[in-house]
Amino acid sequence: MSTLLSAGGCNPDALEPAPDEPAVSAEQSLRVANSLTTQALVLNAISTNPQAIPLLVGNGLVPLFAPTTGNAYLQQQLRDPDARQLMSYLVSCALPKGNNVTWMDPTTGLTNIWEGKLGLCPQWKSAAPTETCERWVSACLLARNNAQGRRVELSLRGEDPSRPTLFSLESATKPVPFDPNTDAPVPSYGTCASPGTSVSRDCGWKAEGIGRCVPGQVVRLGAGGRAPDQCGAGAALGAASGTRMMLRVCDDIFGCDHGEARELERSEGACATTSAAMTFTCPASGFFNVMSAPYDSTQTGAVAVGVETGTQASTRYPLSEAEAFFLREGAYYGNIFDPDALAVSVYVDREGKTRGKEQIVQGSVYRKMYSCQAAGWSGTAAYATHRLCAVPGMGSNCAATSLGLCVDPTDSRFPASRCQYDDGRLVKGDGDFEVCSDAGGNKWMEPITVFLHDACGVVPGAPPDVCRSRTVK
Repeated sequence: MSTLLSAGGCNPDALEPAPDEPAVSAEQSLRVANSLTTQALVLNAISTNPQAIPLLVGNGLVPLFAPTTGNAYLQQQLRDPDARQLMSYLVSCALPKGNNVTWMDPTTGLTNIWEGKLGLCPQWKSAAPTETCERWVSACLLARNNAQGRRVELSLRGEDPSRPTLFSLESATKPVPFDPNTDAPVPSYGTCASPGTSVSRDCGWKAEGIGRCVPGQVVRLGAGGRAPDQCGAGAALGAASGTRMMLRVCDDIFGCDHGEARELERSEGACATTSAAMTFTCPASGFFNVMSAPYDSTQTGAVAVGVETGTQASTRYPLSEAEAFFLREGAYYGNIFDPDALAVSVYVDREGKTRGKEQIVQGSVYRKMYSCQAAGWSGTAAYATHRLCAVPGMGSNCAATSLGLCVDPTDSRFPASRCQYDDGRLVKGDGDFEVCSDAGGNKWMEPITVFLHDACGVVPGAPPDVCRSRTVK
């Protein structure tokens, strides 16, 4: 389904789906944000506590953390804020959306909820996980960490023959509703506190889709109107229903508010009509995203955005998940839930003090967690250090051991290539590494492959030469 694009610099393999082939919908693929800090992952009183781990994997999450009847020792460990953050991500990885875990914060006495999202180990809600489940959740946690805890959108891809249709690739993926600079929610996606009828209002908007174009070229799109520079001869683009609708277009894959730098154009009507359409210049990123809203915030409507095709802009809309997240980073695998494979011990004592946070460990804290990278990165070792280590300058307190290339294009044999398959056999073309080995040659069957939209997104603050990208989009 895809064509491999080579690029210099330190960007990964770039997989660009062919325009005339359908999106993959059978193999497990999860779009999710990664903002679990490496520090929280490698030094917390739950997953780096040898006494807590057997308790954690010995029962279901709901009974273990029930506010009045749960395990007293595990609840005491939640006095560590990093343990609370770790558990939030663990539940998000393990349980499906709509399956939550209620828990009590021992520092406040207040009841809270950890929300399920990805469903990699649904049985863990009420029963002990299998080792396979533990490995899926471990890979998910590792994939979702970064040193600074910045929110970065990822596409996670894997292969589970027993659940071949679980979490398919999105055929039309949505824009990110968070500000890329602050990680805060974009206000325009919020509910309006009072009625409004203005294209400049920053509430009541809906994320529609992501598009791609040639930077510097003219893009035209609409929801029933003609582009304002083609009122006489242009065709109506798209459609609207239910009520009068407005459009806003933002740079790249992130939603925006009115008047900020990411806003490219907006329309509440074009060519002396109330039908929205617009003309704008494709930004340097080569990507744009569309938002819609009813002109009257008290009304409800919908749009089917149409774009002008066959122009120098080569506009494509809407993009699938595979098209928007096309940079293959690497694979993550292993098991963090082995108490005998820890290089540290962190715990909350009976007095409520967290012990062990000051430890500095050269290399990986988890002796059975591994990563490998896709071919095409120039700074493989440096990138891995910034991606995996809480102290990247020293290569210390890392969440996993980096083992080099997942698949070496010049030598597919172990150990030059850590993974047996460059593209899983269940669904061809989505680029998931499968059957990956550790340093001793032991095979791990549950790797998760990460695809990015931005090559430098998960290593913010790293030196420029670590993630310089010259990808042809």
